[in-house]
Amino acid sequence: MKALKLAICLLGSIVITASCANLPQVRRHAPDWDLAKPMNGLTFERAKAIKEPSSDRTTMHFSHLKGIKARPGQQHSGVSALSRLRSSTPGSIKQSFQNISALTAASTQYAIQCGWDGVPVWLLFDTGSSDTWATKTGFKCSDGTGDSHNEAACGFSTPYIDGFGHGQIDELHFYLKYGSGEHISGPMGYSDVSCGGVSVAKQQVGLANNTYWHGNNVTVGILGLAYPAITSAYYGDVGQEAPWNAMSYTPFLTNAISQGTIDPVFSVALIKNSTDGVIAWGGLPPMDWQFRGYAKTDLIIANLVGQPETAWKYSFYTIVPDGMRWDQTTDTTKYPYIVDTGTTMLYLPPPLAESIANSFQPRAVYLYQWGTYFAPCDAIPPHFAIIISGVEFWINPADLIYQDLVDPLTGYCAIGIASGGPGPYILGDVFLQNVLAVFDVGAAEMRFYSRK
Repeated sequence: MKALKLAICLLGSIVITASCANLPQVRRHAPDWDLAKPMNGLTFERAKAIKEPSSDRTTMHFSHLKGIKARPGQQHSGVSALSRLRSSTPGSIKQSFQNISALTAASTQYAIQCGWDGVPVWLLFDTGSSDTWATKTGFKCSDGTGDSHNEAACGFSTPYIDGFGHGQIDELHFYLKYGSGEHISGPMGYSDVSCGGVSVAKQQVGLANNTYWHGNNVTVGILGLAYPAITSAYYGDVGQEAPWNAMSYTPFLTNAISQGTIDPVFSVALIKNSTDGVIAWGGLPPMDWQFRGYAKTDLIIANLVGQPETAWKYSFYTIVPDGMRWDQTTDTTKYPYIVDTGTTMLYLPPPLAESIANSFQPRAVYLYQWGTYFAPCDAIPPHFAIIISGVEFWINPADLIYQDLVDPLTGYCAIGIASGGPGPYILGDVFLQNVLAVFDVGAAEMRFYSRK
């Protein structure tokens, strides 16, 4: 009889009744994604390995990450280069999906302390961008209309950097514009950069001397750990940024690997019940982790469509999970997801996000003024897992409701699931807080350890 019920419930043309409610539901809400098919501004291919996978052993090169809770009203939550996909510019990607940096008070940024020509500075840690930059002494702070303000208005910490330890590069500048409208620019040069015992001499870096920024009063710049394809250096004057003026260069992580300073791998663990974390260079952090699951999966290259200088070069860290599971439902539709510490929430395909939001008890509702889902702050989240290579990575229910982000009209709290529109989709900190993520760039794979 149980087998007969299951057969009936799995027939797509039959409405699920109460007798089927406790049986697992397997569904596909869309055809499986094809690797060769572009997705709204991104193209994909499998990364090519340059060596065998690294052994997952501890390393003594590691850095502590300091969590920085965003303040209510702060205008950017994640500074990932992913947000550049949300800023429409002539001849580039169409603005057709929401800006992941629009959410504010739910955000946690992560800061890492590094040495910059021997000066200790706090930088934002970001696996979704590649450039390393800091604020230059005497920088100009402006607002969205271009009007100048005092330096404190941009929210940078100190110390500022006076210049480049190994000289400036003539006729070259960097320019970054984020989906929130923020932008920074300035000269480029060479400085010695060290983080967690990993040092790179004469690293190409930028100094921001013209900024429109909503800072956190802790950091003075960014340490980007993505691939060279999404660096942002340009010849000529500021304002003349075009694909034919772009110059790709070797960023900090790639230099550290090529110089033999570390093995071609790093790992990230965001500490549970805390806003802090740790990054280990060349291996795993020397901490007493307890794991309950393990999976590895191919690393996919995600590239910006229409920018030939980035075509088929490594860019964002992307994987294709087997699907999602919540309560009694499993969705096995495959989509590419970018793994990004600079994004707080999980950005999922809209039907999937809506279905999971509806499974909160009581269900979450979409609030257009925020652009995401909210639920009663005491709502019960579903049992939710991301499936990678057949392994279920369960998300702590406490990570699925943001008690600190409350809508003043409804009294509801934001949830950790958001609609990613037509893509790209993102596995942010909601996922990363529950795993130890190993970025094995040499073997072109990612490994995940589920943490207790």
